[in-house]
Amino acid sequence: MPVPSDMYFESVVQPEHNGWLLLDSLCARFTYHSREDWTEKLNRGLVSINGETATLVSVAHKNDKVVYHVENYTEPEVPTEFDVVFEDDEFMVIAKPTGVPVHHTGRIFYNTFTSIVRRGTDCETATPMHRLDRDTGGLMLFAKYSETAARFQKNLDRILLKKFYMAVVRGEFPDETVDCQMPLREDPSDCLRLRMHHLEDGKPCHTIFRKVGAGVRNAVNEVGETCLEPYSVVECELITGRKHQIRAHLSELGFPILGDRLYSFGGRYYEKMSDNVAAARARGELNQENALSAEDFAVLGAKSQMLYAYKAVIQLPYWKEPRVFISENFPEEMKVLAKV
Repeated sequence: MPVPSDMYFESVVQPEHNGWLLLDSLCARFTYHSREDWTEKLNRGLVSINGETATLVSVAHKNDKVVYHVENYTEPEVPTEFDVVFEDDEFMVIAKPTGVPVHHTGRIFYNTFTSIVRRGTDCETATPMHRLDRDTGGLMLFAKYSETAARFQKNLDRILLKKFYMAVVRGEFPDETVDCQMPLREDPSDCLRLRMHHLEDGKPCHTIFRKVGAGVRNAVNEVGETCLEPYSVVECELITGRKHQIRAHLSELGFPILGDRLYSFGGRYYEKMSDNVAAARARGELNQENALSAEDFAVLGAKSQMLYAYKAVIQLPYWKEPRVFISENFPEEMKVLAKV
């Protein structure tokens, strides 16, 4: 879906900024622009406060409405197609493509998956009941109305009974079921702060893994040599649902997911991608396709991580029995290996 060239971003002044100069408040909260940038935008009349054009001497007060007008707005391209697997008067089950964030990020506001679904279904209040990482595709449960979402959000486990993912991992996964209960948490000493680690004081995490297929693929190692590498297709049943749980558990077990930049090769390719994206942004470029090279993707094994939320067991309160929903719309590279 084309992104409008003019966008308007709204925010509300936080209590702790009451009485500040609006310029100071903008600089403190929205650091993607420098102080010089915000000064220039205020001088050009691109910021309003409570409907009035703001200036450099405008003072912010708690709960004031601030609107920032962005000209020639652009975003990185994301996939915008999706499949509605089920729909009734209150809920939808929708297959999200890989590569699109559910909620807004630092660079994507218009084409979040939530916004895409709202525009594509003409249901302006469609609300995701849970989330998937940007790089993970698969089934998501949406409430059609905010009232429905509020009614069921706190007891989501009563209606979304089970979630199953399919993953393609490096190596020969055990034939027997692996019941993994490693606690996970972030490690402040890790330079990649968002990565989860197996630490005994982490949050309880529980995933059940079952190997459903295996094979050998043509691979490329980090020095550019071609080789044959075993891989396994693994069904992952989430018992708890922590951040990066499946990815971190599989990595800790020694079977990282193909294409996972953060949990493969010590996170080196995630670091490289982040550095290249930051450099591109500084040049005013948004195309993240060039953040890693073809050689990098060859080592990783795929352009996107091979993890997909393929099955969900749902029991809506007005159904007599639970229903099972399945989507096998895996990313193209994954389809080749995940034939089970």
